[in-house]
Amino acid sequence: MAIGIDNNPFNPGYGEIPPVLAGRDNLKNEVNRRLTKTYKGEKHPTAIALVGPRGCGKTALLGWIEEKAEKKKLPVIRLVKQHFESVDNLAKALTENADSNLRSRAYSIRGGLKDPTGHLGSAEVELKKESEYTPIENTLYLTNLLAAASTKGLAILVDEAHDLPPEVGRYFYDAAQSAAQRNPILLVIAGTPDLKSVLRRSKATFIERMNTRNIGLLSWDDTSRALIEPFGNNITFDDNAKFSILSKTQGYPYFIQHWGSALWDVLVRKGVTHVGDEEVKDARNTVDQLRNDLYFNRIKEFESKGMLVPVAETAFRIGEGGKPSAYEFDVTIKRMSHTLDKLEAEEKLLHTGFIWQEGIGNWQFGIPSLATYVREHGTEMIFNQIKIENALPSLRKVHSYFKLASKLPTSYLEENLNKFLKGTSQENQADDHLAFFSELGILCPGRKPDYCLLAAPLLTEAIFEKAERLEAKPEMEPNQEPTLQTRHESDDDYTPSM
Repeated sequence: MAIGIDNNPFNPGYGEIPPVLAGRDNLKNEVNRRLTKTYKGEKHPTAIALVGPRGCGKTALLGWIEEKAEKKKLPVIRLVKQHFESVDNLAKALTENADSNLRSRAYSIRGGLKDPTGHLGSAEVELKKESEYTPIENTLYLTNLLAAASTKGLAILVDEAHDLPPEVGRYFYDAAQSAAQRNPILLVIAGTPDLKSVLRRSKATFIERMNTRNIGLLSWDDTSRALIEPFGNNITFDDNAKFSILSKTQGYPYFIQHWGSALWDVLVRKGVTHVGDEEVKDARNTVDQLRNDLYFNRIKEFESKGMLVPVAETAFRIGEGGKPSAYEFDVTIKRMSHTLDKLEAEEKLLHTGFIWQEGIGNWQFGIPSLATYVREHGTEMIFNQIKIENALPSLRKVHSYFKLASKLPTSYLEENLNKFLKGTSQENQADDHLAFFSELGILCPGRKPDYCLLAAPLLTEAIFEKAERLEAKPEMEPNQEPTLQTRHESDDDYTPSM
C-alpha cells in the first residue's frame, strides 16, 4: 500500500478499531466461536467481561465484536451509560430489536396484567410509576424484552459498564442471565479495573460466573505487530529506530496508535519510505505533546479526587523501574481511607488504572511511565499548594517531630506547632496548617483517632528538596509554576514484556 495523506490506517483515539488488533488472539477466537453458536441458536449464559485500564483497547474490542456479529447476521444491541438511567429507558433500547408479538408479554407486566396469551389488554389500564414496580417485576420485564429481542440470536455489548447505576444494572444483569439460559444471547461488558467492585455493589448474581478477560499492555512481539504491520512491505525500518519506537510505546495500545499515526504523517511529509533516527525524532515531537496532555489530565484527575498525595507517595515508594504489588495497593488504599470509605477508595484507585492486578499476583501500571510523571509533577503541584498556604515552614517543623516517632498525639503536634509559630504572622494558624496537611493526605490518623501518622514521608522529602533547589536559584519566582508540558524521557529505558 502506498503511503498517502488520506490513507493513514492508524486510529489514535479511544474506541477506534486499530488496523492490526494484536495480542488478543485467544479472546477473539473465543468470541468468534460464541458468536457462531449464538447465531445457530445455542444457549450459553456465561457473560464475558473485558477489564482493564483506559486506553488498552476494550472499546476497540467491542467494536470488533460488533463488526463480526453483523457479518454473521447476528442482531447487536450496543448499550452505554445513558441507556441505564432508568429501567424504562433501558427497555426502549431493547424494544427496538424485540419481536412485536413477544414483547407484549413484557408490556403486560408494566400494565399489571396477567394475560396468558401475551397480548396487552385494555389500553386504558393505568400504569404505575417506575419507582412503584418491585425488583422482581423489573427483572421479569427486562427478561421478557431480552427474550423477545433474541428470537434470531442476540449479541449485547455494554461499554463503560463501571459507570452503570447499580440498581438498574442489577435488574439488567439478572435479566440477561435469566434470558440467556433459555435464549441464544451473548453478553459482553467492558469496564475499568473497578468493574468487579461496581458489580458487587449492584448485587448482580452472575458476577462469579462471568468469564473475566483482563485487557492490559501488549508484549514486545504484539506491539511490533500492531505498529509495524500496517506500514506494509514497502516501508523499511532501521533496527535502532524500530527498537526505539517500540520501547517508547511501552506496549500501551493508545500510544502505539499515536506513534503509528505520527510516523505515517512524517513519511508522507518527507516523501521517504525508510524510518530512521530522524523520522523517529520528527514523530516524537508530535507524540510527546499528546502523551503529556494525557499525563496532565490523569494527574489533574488524581488531584480532583483527593488522591494525588497517596498516589505520588506510592510512585516514590515503588521507585524508578520498580513494579507495583498487592502491598503497594493496600497501603495506598489505607492512606486514602482516612478521608474516604475503604470500598470507595478502592474503586477510585482501580478506576484510574494507575496500578491494577492484571493476573493472579501480577500487578502492573496502567501506563508505566505515568509513575515518573507523577513523581516529578505531583511533587510540583503539591509544593505549589503548600506555598500558596504559606505552610512550608510548618511542614518542615511537623516533619522534624516525626523523626522522633512513627506516630504522635495530635495534641502534641498542635502544642509544639503553636509554639513554633508564636510571634510570627501565622501565630494562630497551627490548627489550620495541620488540617490542611490532613486534607492533602500528608498526615493521616492512626488507629487511635487522637494520634497522627506522617502518611507521605518520601513525598515530603521530595517537597523539601524542591524547596532547596528553588532557594538556591533566587532568580526563579517562588510561586511560579513550571509548565507541566515538559518532555518526559524516562520511557526511553522501558521495554515491554517479551
